[in-house]
Amino acid sequence: MVEHDTQQPARPRSLSRDARRRLRQPLDGLLVAERTNDAGEIVRYLEGWRAIEQANAVFGVDRWGAEVIGEVVYRAVPTTGRGRSAPCGVYTATVRVTVDGCQPHSDVGVGAVEEQNAEAHATAYKSAVTDALKRALRHFGDQFGNRLSAGVEDAAIGAATSEHAPDELRRQVIAIAADAGTDEAQIRSWVTQRYGRPLDDLDVRSLLHAVRACSRALERRHEQAQAA
Repeated sequence: MVEHDTQQPARPRSLSRDARRRLRQPLDGLLVAERTNDAGEIVRYLEGWRAIEQANAVFGVDRWGAEVIGEVVYRAVPTTGRGRSAPCGVYTATVRVTVDGCQPHSDVGVGAVEEQNAEAHATAYKSAVTDALKRALRHFGDQFGNRLSAGVEDAAIGAATSEHAPDELRRQVIAIAADAGTDEAQIRSWVTQRYGRPLDDLDVRSLLHAVRACSRALERRHEQAQAA
């Protein structure tokens, strides 16, 4: 006699009522860290471990997850004429966060390499991944610091103050766009339309934003290639 498995497939879990309630609430100010940036301004942000703790508390430990998408990319900053405060290079990472009952969210993070040694590279690598994780979580709302200033980004901006650092970020925009199938003329045209200024005139903050946008486009291209 052949026995048939009558067990129904597991239904996908939805976002819990408690999680929906918590996502509507403002972030507890006691969870927010502060630091002073190079301009003397107070920057408010969530630390990486705190963001993970918040996700566990809001969603449940077994109801969310995160993964690095693609490679963590390192691009060196030319050393000629580089000031002491400028980074040696920058890591960029893309992290996707999935939550039961929600659409997944991805974002790109950066980590600046302050010195040319293994420890500095390891720190910047982890900073890029942590930054990307926090940014992806911010898509879920105020419980993850969506209204706060981005401390890691401000740190990267503060580091990228030399004459050559913005030039390297521009090269990153062009190189990542090329990997995504967009030539230099097209990406320059897109930048002008998106930011209202040519690529060569963008400041560091806008350049970092453009790097992230191009990285997300590259991620989508990789996902489409894998699905084909």
